[in-house]
Amino acid sequence: MVSGAVARTWAGFVMMPLTVIKVRFESSLYSYTSMWSAVKDIHRQGGFRGFFAGFGATAIRDGPYAGMYVTVYEVMKRRLSSLASHNTSSAEGTKSMTSSMASSVNFASAILAGTTCSAISNPIDVCKTRIQLQPERYRNLLHTGYRMVVEEGFRSLWRGLGLRMSRKALSSALSWTIYEELIRRYTSSYSTRQSLKSV
Repeated sequence: MVSGAVARTWAGFVMMPLTVIKVRFESSLYSYTSMWSAVKDIHRQGGFRGFFAGFGATAIRDGPYAGMYVTVYEVMKRRLSSLASHNTSSAEGTKSMTSSMASSVNFASAILAGTTCSAISNPIDVCKTRIQLQPERYRNLLHTGYRMVVEEGFRSLWRGLGLRMSRKALSSALSWTIYEELIRRYTSSYSTRQSLKSV
């Protein structure tokens, strides 16, 4: 859990300049003609630090998100695996789970974990985007959250929740399902090779 949080935070730091450029370029608040024009404008407004606007909020969002995601994913996988194994029995009566069933369990677990963690971290994500778009107006995470609630109401912290949940849940589900399947196949292949060597 901790390693996932550290890795996600470090990745967020490395990718932050690209994230800031992307957020600015896609926003209707700016009329950039190219990515290079966005780079020049960000540097002109905030210098080198401008490319790391919102990193504090990103770290607060991504660190706990990664740790929480892995935890929720593993819990859901155990519970869904238990249900699937309970409902699927082999001819000898022992509990078993097919490869396709395992993939379905992994996919469903990742969907549930992505949806849950996206919903919990959405307010921080909204604040992070505001800081990246208007760093001169929003100073930090607490200032941004407070100002949004006062000026726009509590619901403003949940803008884009549906889109973020669906995007995060689906991308996570695909990634984890493929990852788990590759691990399963490698383990199976390795076990087969080891058993052949021992013969």
